[in-house]
Amino acid sequence: MDMQAARARGRAVSGVLLVLAGTTCFAAKSIFIKMAYAEGASPEETLLLREWMAVPLFWALFFAYRRSLPPGTRGDAWRAGAAGLLAFFLSPLLDFLGLRLVPAVMERLLLASYPMFVLILSAVIHRRAISAGDAAAVLVTSAGLVLALGGWDTSLLRANLGGAALILGSSMLYALYLVTVGNLVHRLGGIRMNAWGMTAAACAMAGYAVLLAASGRPLQVSGLSPKAYGLIAVLAFVSTFLSFVMMLEGMKRVGAERAAIVSMLGPVLTILLGTWGLGERLEPVQWAGCAVVLAAVTAAEIRKIFGKV
Repeated sequence: MDMQAARARGRAVSGVLLVLAGTTCFAAKSIFIKMAYAEGASPEETLLLREWMAVPLFWALFFAYRRSLPPGTRGDAWRAGAAGLLAFFLSPLLDFLGLRLVPAVMERLLLASYPMFVLILSAVIHRRAISAGDAAAVLVTSAGLVLALGGWDTSLLRANLGGAALILGSSMLYALYLVTVGNLVHRLGGIRMNAWGMTAAACAMAGYAVLLAASGRPLQVSGLSPKAYGLIAVLAFVSTFLSFVMMLEGMKRVGAERAAIVSMLGPVLTILLGTWGLGERLEPVQWAGCAVVLAAVTAAEIRKIFGKV
């Protein structure tokens, strides 16, 4: 019995460490993107290369686990591909474009607002009223976002507004993905969904690159510096693929609820990495807004995890 208890504790500890490591890898995403931009890569070039570098990794994972995965039909493949356009093409495209205009710290904070969009979209799609607690969380988060963008400093607010609009659009599209295809992810599993969805997104991004070239804005994917290619490779492997694998394995060991609680450290880790790795600085009013948003989103997620309204 003691041996079984020790194994259970060891499994739980390793699960928490895996989730924390996966969260850290994903939190570094914005940092790697910003560093690639500094090396001359455009948002579109960075996203295109990241997608195509990640696709073989997800297919390798799929074939490694295919016998243990739930079956899928051709119709499921089309639905997963359509979902991938939301989660891996349109949402990241807006995010990558917006990240060129705002600090990584602010980008991660704005993306962390997606649970609020999930609440609103769920209420609209399923035609149900938002509870008083959820409405309060939405209002507090909105107020925090205004402060994070500059608050009463109108010049700072105007400087961040364009990038913030793109990133909030990205957050809303990701929330739409969660609301509309949640059952499909549960039925097919994350590994199959990611392989199919990432493939569809990579093809869509290639098509988008062709449209840009036709309009006189060709992407220079073959003319980047070696450092830029290296950073994008790290982005694809560490922040896209490895973070998914570690989160998936961590959730198997500790459960989705505990993993969700640990992953709430993501925005905080990005803030620390952005401040340390990129030397980013925010004004005091923006830090106050960050604190308000993090508190509101964390409280809302904890209430959802433990079933409180």
